[in-house]
Amino acid sequence: MITFYRTRNCKACANIQDVLEDMCISHKTIVLASASELPDELDAGGPPPVLVDEHEVVQGRDNILAHLEKLEEFMELWYKFQSDACYCDENGNVE
Repeated sequence: MITFYRTRNCKACANIQDVLEDMCISHKTIVLASASELPDELDAGGPPPVLVDEHEVVQGRDNILAHLEKLEEFMELWYKFQSDACYCDENGNVE
C-alpha cells in the first residue's frame, strides 16, 4: 500500500497527488497541517512530500515522481501480459 504525506498548500505535493490519482493506483493520502506533523520515523529525511511504498520511503518531488514513473512502467508491463494475446516487438519477435 502506498501512503503519501503532503501539506495542504504545497504545489509539488498537489502535482504528485494528481499523478497518483491519474495512475488509478490504490493509495492513502495524509494531509498534514505542517511538516512537523510527519511521523517520527519519517521526520529525519526532510519535509513533505514523502511517499511510503511498502517499506520504501521516497522523499522529495523529483524522487517521488521518478519512483511513480518506474511503478507506472511496471503496471503497463503487468497489464500487457495479463491476457492470452501474443505481443511482438517491431522485428516480429514474440515477447
